[in-house]
Amino acid sequence: MDFSEKIPLIGGLVGFGKVAEKAHLPALQGLPEFRLRAVADPLPERRSLARELLPGVRVYESQGALLAAEAPLDFVAVCSPPASHVALAREALEAGCHVLCEKPLTLDLAALAGLQRLARDRGRALVTVHNWKYAPLYRAAQGALAEGLIGEVREIVWEVHRTSTSGGGLTDWRHTGAAAAGGILVDHGWHAFYLLLGLAGELPQALRAHLTPAPDHPDGVEHEAQVELRFPRARARLFLTWRATARGNRARLLGTAGELLLEDDRLLRRREGHEEVLATFPDKLSGGSHHPEWTRGSWEELAAEIRDPALRGQNLAEAARCAGLISLAYRSHAAGGAWLSCSEG
Repeated sequence: MDFSEKIPLIGGLVGFGKVAEKAHLPALQGLPEFRLRAVADPLPERRSLARELLPGVRVYESQGALLAAEAPLDFVAVCSPPASHVALAREALEAGCHVLCEKPLTLDLAALAGLQRLARDRGRALVTVHNWKYAPLYRAAQGALAEGLIGEVREIVWEVHRTSTSGGGLTDWRHTGAAAAGGILVDHGWHAFYLLLGLAGELPQALRAHLTPAPDHPDGVEHEAQVELRFPRARARLFLTWRATARGNRARLLGTAGELLLEDDRLLRRREGHEEVLATFPDKLSGGSHHPEWTRGSWEELAAEIRDPALRGQNLAEAARCAGLISLAYRSHAAGGAWLSCSEG
């Protein structure tokens, strides 16, 4: 059936935590392509809230129960903690659903390859939420690079500063390695890697990393990460922390003809000692954790892959690169911060 004849696509949302409530529900408003029929969450209080916010939508304790009762569905959005992503995405694909999955899809490259094969064999789209690509400040920076405003990029610095109260979630799953699959390198690093790759316009050749846990939890997940990357024509550095005194995002792009500065809600160009503001934005990159307007871009990305099978696999390739670089960063740290070839990832 032609995509336009099927609208709206009918589906379910699995995991009704804050990202589902604050990002995905607002993002779906005004998108005629998708309609929620059912929600699943293991926590009674979240199921109760789903019933309150979504009258008429049926609510279940698990994705299995949802799929059994509601089949056939066109799509499933997976918004659960990371450790469950592979199993839930696989179950939904096997049920014939297109899948939108929160990041990280997985750090297990073999499992990711299995999902790629399953999506291809079932003729379904599988898209990871890479919503920071749709931040107006980031897109403006990409536009400035495309216009050649600073020449060719030679160095990129990307910094994410969050306070010690960050990384929580309703059940504090981000601080537990088993549920989160890692610390800030996974939580923010996944975003940072696909953003860096988009700015560099090429793939990295080598990487090294140093990770630091919280001082009072030396055996816990990393709360700070420093990662350096070598590209064929540029170099990059990531600094990610949950130990800052204030929230903030900033980046510096050094080119052959000047610099671009991304300062949370402003884009500036610095050239020959002169600094000018290219654009300002009403919302800061660090101004919250949910960003429904950016998440709408991920839903539109899913719609595009459903509509045009030729586009399928592009987002998955991006996810695979993020998974490979994060896995390599953990290996580099374990090796004392050694430089490792990205061909090993």
